[in-house]
Amino acid sequence: MQNRPDHSTLLDAIASFLMSDLVPKLEADKALQFRVLIAANLATVVAGEVRTGAARFASEAGRLQALLASPELPRDDAALEALNRSLATALRKNELSPAKLDAALEHLFVTAKETLEVTNPRFELNEEI
Repeated sequence: MQNRPDHSTLLDAIASFLMSDLVPKLEADKALQFRVLIAANLATVVAGEVRTGAARFASEAGRLQALLASPELPRDDAALEALNRSLATALRKNELSPAKLDAALEHLFVTAKETLEVTNPRFELNEEI
């Protein structure tokens, strides 16, 4: 049986090829070199999203379910989006108790941090809110 590389591994390989093999050969065309760097970065970001997507989804879904006392854990993007809209509405209407507001801010902070860890792993986020 032949096991093929997963999507994130393939994307990492593309990014590595672009960065190590192609970019150095584009010294004469800085505009093209820049676009190749962007493509490599995008491949790296998508690879990270593929690799961590399920864990980030579960983490966000669990926090939203607890915060909004949802009867069910969201199982797909549409359900997660609906809970996010509910939270946004509650925040806009100032419907959260002080304890829930603190939990909502913590949820938003952690969600942003998890997203930034994928899109820019070197980004330092001060954990003091």
